[in-house]
Amino acid sequence: MIRLPAANTAQSNLLPDLTPLLDVIFIVLVFFLLTAQTPLLELPLQLPQSREALPTASAGNAERLQIQLSAQGGWRFNGEQQADFSVLRTELIGALAAANAVGLDLALDRQAPLSAFLDLIALLQQQGIQDSRILLEASHETP
Repeated sequence: MIRLPAANTAQSNLLPDLTPLLDVIFIVLVFFLLTAQTPLLELPLQLPQSREALPTASAGNAERLQIQLSAQGGWRFNGEQQADFSVLRTELIGALAAANAVGLDLALDRQAPLSAFLDLIALLQQQGIQDSRILLEASHETP
């Protein structure tokens, strides 16, 4: 604790009160902490500018590849379990080279890791895949 000289001395009027200064410093500190920019995890995508620029949908009876991502980060490609993303990458590039598939369906669990999804989207963009769909299903939660 800081001890100040007795109030009856002549020098007691010369000591400044630092309480307002400390209040201002803490307010400014909180302001800077709340407005600090944190880096966001993002992936640049090239989206069409108009409806006319959208590619036409592929035929409904054509074969489509399917990639599944589980909540634990496990991959399945056309129903077959994949060891990791590098194996999935090799399988997908091979299937695209065969050119028998028209499009790609992505079945993702709601709890799947975001980094795995972004890795997949980056791979699709590198391979120039234009026809891909994210499959959605209604939740089966009971109220």
